[in-house]
Amino acid sequence: MFIRRLLVFSLVMMIGATSGCHSLRKKFTRKKRKQKEVAVYVDFKDYPEKPSREAYINYYLFVRGWLDDLVEALKKGVSYKRQRRAINEALMNLEQIIAFYGPKGKDAVYPIYEELNNLREDMVRSPNMSESKRNSVIRKIERLKRKFEKDFNYSDAEEKWMN
Repeated sequence: MFIRRLLVFSLVMMIGATSGCHSLRKKFTRKKRKQKEVAVYVDFKDYPEKPSREAYINYYLFVRGWLDDLVEALKKGVSYKRQRRAINEALMNLEQIIAFYGPKGKDAVYPIYEELNNLREDMVRSPNMSESKRNSVIRKIERLKRKFEKDFNYSDAEEKWMN
């Protein structure tokens, strides 16, 4: 008798637990965690109208450094990806320098930019250059670098091109 009541009671409890007692099921299910939104802080800053000397010098050094890296990569025959990155970075930094110049300066630096851009297109067109072609490209880059260093260091550029 007692066993029969216990069996009936446990059967009723099992049916009640699995039959959809919403509040009991809800009590034991995990709730989704809500992620807090990250607060965004904006610091407004007034930038000077004329770019700083330090910025120009940094871009100038970057152009020289990337051109040196490109020449070394071409001399050693290092991977094409490294050569492509070096010329792309040199061009990008040269574009930043162009923003410092007035109309005369832009006209003066544009031939260097255009020639570097043509060299990049040649490198993209034929990534596996012959030895003679590679030496020709190295000489052109070194000539452009010398011209850039001679005419566009900060003190000369400030006198000639920035106004």
